[in-house]
Amino acid sequence: MDQLKNYLSLMTGHPVAGSIGAILTAIFSYVYGGTQFAIGAILIYAGAIALDWIAGYRASKRDGSYASEYGIDGGFRTAFLLIVPALAHRADVMMNLPNVIFAFVLFSFGLHIWKSMTANVVRCGWDVWVPVWALNYVADEIEHKIARSQKRIDEKQKYLKKDDE
Repeated sequence: MDQLKNYLSLMTGHPVAGSIGAILTAIFSYVYGGTQFAIGAILIYAGAIALDWIAGYRASKRDGSYASEYGIDGGFRTAFLLIVPALAHRADVMMNLPNVIFAFVLFSFGLHIWKSMTANVVRCGWDVWVPVWALNYVADEIEHKIARSQKRIDEKQKYLKKDDE
C-alpha cells in the first residue's frame, strides 16, 4: 500500500511525468499484456535484444565491419522483433488463450536472439565467460557471423580502393 501511495504522490507532484507514465503503461499493457508473466517475459526478451545490439556493435567496431546501413537494417529488424510478440499477444486475446502464442513467439525468437548475441560475444572476444556447451550449440551461428563480417570488410575495402583510383 505504501508503494501505491508513493506512486500517487509522484504522479500528483509531477503531473506531466505521471501522465506520460500512465499512457505508456496503458499502451504497454494493451500491446504485450499486463500480467506479471508478460511483463517479465518481454523485459527479458528486450534485454536480450539490447545485449545482442551491444555485443554486435562492439564486435563490428573491433573487426572493422561496422557500417551504418547494417545498423539501420538492425533497427528495422528490432522493430520487427518487438512487433511480432505484440501481434501474438493480440492473437491470444482474440482467441481467449492464456499467452500461448505470445510465449511460443517469445521463445522461438528469443532462442535466435540468444544465438546471435552469443555469436557476437565470441566476435568481441568476450567468449571467456561463455560455457563450452553454449559455444558448441551456436557454432554454426558463429561461423555465419564471422563470414558475414568478413564479407562486409572485403566489400568495404573494395569500395575504398575504387575511391583511391
